[in-house]
Amino acid sequence: MLSEMLETNVVRWTSKITGNARRGLIDQALACFLQMRHAGIEPNAITYSVTISVCAQSARSSLATSLHCLILKKGFSNQPFVSSGLISMYSKHDCIKEARFMFEGMPERDDAAWNSMIAGYSQRGLNEEACGLFCSMINSGENWKLLVNDFTLATVLKACGGLGCSRIGKCVHGYAVKIGFDSDLFVSASTIHMYCKCGILDLARRVFDQIENKDIVAWNTMITGYAQNCYEEEAIELFYQMEFEGFKPNDPTFCCVLNASTSMSDNAVGRCFHAKVLKLGCSIDVFVATALVDMYSKFYDIEDVERAFGEMSKRNLVSFNALITGYSLRGNYEQALRVYSQLQSEGMEPDSFTFVGLFSAFSVYGTVVEGAQVHVHAIKFGLDSDISVGNSIVNLYSKCGLSDSALEAFESINGPNSVCWAGIISGFAQNGEGEKALVQFCEMHKLFDKTDEFSSSSVIKAVSSWVVVEQGRHLHAHVMKSGLDCTIYVGSALIDMYSKFGMVEDAWKFFSVMPEKNAVSWNSMITGYAQNGFCKEALLLFEEMTSSGILPTAVTFVGILFACSHAGLVEEGRNFYNLMVNYYGIPASVEHCTCMVDLLGRAGYLEEAEAFLLNSSFSKEPGIWGSLLSACGIHKNSDVGSRAAQHCLFLDPHGSSSYTNLSNMYASKELWSEASRIRALMKEMGVEKEPGCSWIETLRFGVQ
Repeated sequence: MLSEMLETNVVRWTSKITGNARRGLIDQALACFLQMRHAGIEPNAITYSVTISVCAQSARSSLATSLHCLILKKGFSNQPFVSSGLISMYSKHDCIKEARFMFEGMPERDDAAWNSMIAGYSQRGLNEEACGLFCSMINSGENWKLLVNDFTLATVLKACGGLGCSRIGKCVHGYAVKIGFDSDLFVSASTIHMYCKCGILDLARRVFDQIENKDIVAWNTMITGYAQNCYEEEAIELFYQMEFEGFKPNDPTFCCVLNASTSMSDNAVGRCFHAKVLKLGCSIDVFVATALVDMYSKFYDIEDVERAFGEMSKRNLVSFNALITGYSLRGNYEQALRVYSQLQSEGMEPDSFTFVGLFSAFSVYGTVVEGAQVHVHAIKFGLDSDISVGNSIVNLYSKCGLSDSALEAFESINGPNSVCWAGIISGFAQNGEGEKALVQFCEMHKLFDKTDEFSSSSVIKAVSSWVVVEQGRHLHAHVMKSGLDCTIYVGSALIDMYSKFGMVEDAWKFFSVMPEKNAVSWNSMITGYAQNGFCKEALLLFEEMTSSGILPTAVTFVGILFACSHAGLVEEGRNFYNLMVNYYGIPASVEHCTCMVDLLGRAGYLEEAEAFLLNSSFSKEPGIWGSLLSACGIHKNSDVGSRAAQHCLFLDPHGSSSYTNLSNMYASKELWSEASRIRALMKEMGVEKEPGCSWIETLRFGVQ
């Protein structure tokens, strides 16, 4: 009678613990377990199993250890479901070694033990170990089929996807077919996910099409797979097929297709999905609203970005980061800083994505003062050593010409990868510090067996501006040895390097044998021809480029206009400029405007050049007025030259070249008093002519 009463009490207490756990009341469930023991009621194996699952959800790992000690003391550790629970508990507390120790100590392992251990590895991102343990389970005996269930297969397929290993994934898929789980929706969705992660979309779609009774998870998995592999149109098409077959899209569906819509030419598709979201009442979901913010940001629709963010009933850090990124794409650092302050005022702590967005905003306009202040915040939160954050800081300082600060930021990164090395090398190259770029490249090569194409192309560009032929040939030999010379960006950098060395024939030889060319490659060769006086060849290559189906870019037309300018092809230059603006829709940049003014000025069309500049968007650029002033000096036109000089002196009163060119122009026309007046004004303003300089190569850096 007494034993029956005690057993009844154990069941009641266990039920009470289970009830609290199911409602998510973790602390109350643990309190019940402690009260049970204080009441003198001894827990049984089921009680311990339930309490283990509660501890697994708790953040206090010390409780898990204490509970394990109690289980050992009471002699329940040999119960299979208790041991399996302990494996799962340790795995969730990131104590994977302890979980494996428990697993290895089990005299007999049931399906729960195997699945708990495999899931533990998979959840921690230890995909190789998860796949290895699955293989061990398969080889454990003839009864392996009894150990494998849908959860096992789904977990291992996820691990294969994480590894990107289709070979093992196909084997697991084969096992699923062999034991009759290929028709299981859970396993099928996991198989689709695995093939998508491995980039094998045709097999993923074949599995998807074979599912007889698809659910929303299967649809979402296939749509997501298309979107993540840059098959955005297929993802959107499948969305409409899903609707046609009567399925109602949910929040994850909309998140996926909104992301896919950002690859479209405009936001019409994204707006259509936004309308569907509002119609179905999904906009209250924080993830869908964040996807809307991100979508409008990609199309630079700041008003819609702010509207979507303002309509969010609930916001999280991801939402704030999306808004900061939206502002950063436009270089609106002031608004980005405002959002940064707002997220902190709402009790959120910034993460690496927050700082990457902020530093990207500062980089657009080179806002170094505010960037340095936020850099201090990144240090405060311990995120300056993060690879992505550190790389964005390096990029900011490099764009602002602060190479030393960029190097300090780079040295603060914890375990910089090849992207970080490419960033600092590129930074030195952008700032004309070729020697430092080459030194960093050599340091990188000591740490990595193979350098990547981005760091290699950056150091080649640095050597190009440094004009050191021997080092350039060393680097060419190095990238050939690494097999990188066939890549587009390294190949384009080599073309640019040989062109700058004046070795146009070598540049052409390399260009002609490139297995694949894009606009960058064509631009490098066209610009190389133009800069070395091969203007006819540059124009012919432009025709070949367009005939090959490659659309010209803004850089292409800079090279073409430069060629026309130096060849005196005024009418052709006018035609190419109109072609660029009116046919290809490429807006004129300061470089294009400079080329046109130089083209007209060299040919003596000084009034037309002046009118062109005044009617352009770059009439406040002192450099272009300086180009016109130089042309006036050549043609001894003091009228236009005087007006050009006035613009130069107003826009850049401390630029020595303007004073020198104007003085020389007056002297050439024997207007000595005017020449003397300009020289006196130059002295009065404290402007000194910059001395010329030259150098020779004295150091040799070997790239072994």
